[in-house]
Amino acid sequence: MTSCRDAIKIFAGNSERNKEGLKPEEAKQVKLYFMIPPITKMDGAALSTLTACEHLALSTNNIDKIANLSGMENLRILSLGRNNIKKLENLDGLGGRLEQLWISYNPIDKLTGIEKCKELTVLFMGNCKVSAEKEFDKLAEVPKLEELVFFGNPLHKQMVEKNGELSWPAFVRDKLPNLRKLDGISMVEWNQKLNSGNLKELREVFDKMDKDGNGTLDPQEIRDALQDPEIQAYLGISEAKVDSELKAMDENGDGTVTWEEFSAHFSSV
Repeated sequence: MTSCRDAIKIFAGNSERNKEGLKPEEAKQVKLYFMIPPITKMDGAALSTLTACEHLALSTNNIDKIANLSGMENLRILSLGRNNIKKLENLDGLGGRLEQLWISYNPIDKLTGIEKCKELTVLFMGNCKVSAEKEFDKLAEVPKLEELVFFGNPLHKQMVEKNGELSWPAFVRDKLPNLRKLDGISMVEWNQKLNSGNLKELREVFDKMDKDGNGTLDPQEIRDALQDPEIQAYLGISEAKVDSELKAMDENGDGTVTWEEFSAHFSSV
């Protein structure tokens, strides 16, 4: 195996990884990824000598545990993708300053510990082993999270297989309403896709309710349609609320609801 101390020495003398020829303790980005033989153990003491390091790259090794890196006072980005890490541990000392954690392709199935990362804005955690919704819920405890990569986890795969591609961004949006980017796609774009899909379904419901095919819904058509449990559940309207909902939808007050009024109402609720 390659020790962290040896890897640091290799970085110091490697013109490709250390193009400016800096001393390791002066470098802001230290590239210790893909060592041959691989690093199997993070050495917190050795890594703490990297006093200027803001981005520590340790991906594609065989590391099984995250070491205590509290001595790296300038660390902001920690890259540990493609290792053998099973737990998010020893993040206490980094939680007040770590801004990005790249940890995809690790056999992590629980998110316990992520709540300590109060400054985290970016989490790359694709193709790990998280399958439980209760584990995903722990991401709500990361107040500044803006960008998340989570595709390839069992939770994501199961949801897409069961309910389709757009069920995943809909699920994440509900859980993390302040997220700006998911799986490499902006939430603005995801929302556009979701709205497009919702409008197609909504149009199908409207046409089904419009029994006489005149392009508008009258109160009786709405009441008749609500006898169908699926339509009632989809629209979330009880028979007792038909009149109040009709009034809310009927923008011009003519006693009927056009498709434009119907879609505007249900796209905004």
